[in-house]
Amino acid sequence: MNSFGLAPQLSKNHAVKAWLCCLFLPSLILLQSCEDQVIGPPLVGPLGDDRVAVLCEGNFMWGNAKLDVISTDSSGTKIWNNAFEAVNNKPIGDVLQSALVAGNNLFLSVNNSGKVLSIDPVSLKQTKSNNTLKSPRNLLMVGGQLWVSDLYANKISVLDTSNLKTVKEIVVPGWTENMVLWGDYVAVAAYKGEVLLVNPTTQVIERTLKVDSGALHLAVDAALQLWVGCSLNGKSSLSAFALGQIDIVEVAHWKMTGDLGSIQLSRNGGTLFVSRKNKLYSFRADAASEANMAVLIEPSVTQLYGYYYDAVSNTFYFADAKDYVSNGSVVRCPMDDLKKTTVITTGVNPSGFVRLP
Repeated sequence: MNSFGLAPQLSKNHAVKAWLCCLFLPSLILLQSCEDQVIGPPLVGPLGDDRVAVLCEGNFMWGNAKLDVISTDSSGTKIWNNAFEAVNNKPIGDVLQSALVAGNNLFLSVNNSGKVLSIDPVSLKQTKSNNTLKSPRNLLMVGGQLWVSDLYANKISVLDTSNLKTVKEIVVPGWTENMVLWGDYVAVAAYKGEVLLVNPTTQVIERTLKVDSGALHLAVDAALQLWVGCSLNGKSSLSAFALGQIDIVEVAHWKMTGDLGSIQLSRNGGTLFVSRKNKLYSFRADAASEANMAVLIEPSVTQLYGYYYDAVSNTFYFADAKDYVSNGSVVRCPMDDLKKTTVITTGVNPSGFVRLP
């Protein structure tokens, strides 16, 4: 399944001082300083202190999902391919959808297998699982419990992290995607064109914000504005909402063409990133309109299927799905030294990333 929730076979709705200066450079100048280097032999174990896991979805119904680990240290960048299977002597399952590091756990949502796994984020050894879910999507920790959105179940499952058993089911109107904490609410993107605002204590939907159809992505900036990315049939929009003293106010609504990828934040939360048309755009949280969005990076990829900004290392990772059936690749762009950009071969359909402790 792609970063927008559908298998490529079924649908293709395409999820610091030095670098802050780059935000204002023309994209051509920034790109010319990226000299791609193909890395050397693969890792055989989790070496290096700087580790980012790559979620390779695989293909719907093929059961070829993989978890790769990119490791960077003073000797360079390497990859440990198919790390989960190497450690656990079994495949992950069908369509690795999303991941979350919380406490001493790395949680994995495996969509078409209907399960959530808990693994040790250091050893990658599986410790717990819940195999009773319908079509799990995204994950969020809320008050010590793990919330799981779903494609088909019409509910959000609330799991006890000690054993991953389901302790509560929150009924919702259809397909739900990304979830974030926003003020006193858990905001949930509902694909039909809504943002559900759920009371995290009572676990009841208290109000609903209307947005465009195809609501997928959420982010909360430094000014506590909620950004909503909607994408459907090549048309997309970005909306922003502010928590006013009396009511919730929509402060931005931008229309554009091309499917949107995820919305992510800069280190200080004052700049946002979003991918569209094989490019990464940036814009300030107080931008007046979509005209203020600028191309930050145009990575050399065939199909930009997902990206990740690692604020710890000030590095962007761009996932290239290529033809959706062959091995993909990741372009790693360290913003402090773009000459150290590397291209790394991964499993099929890399789409998501998570930093490992």
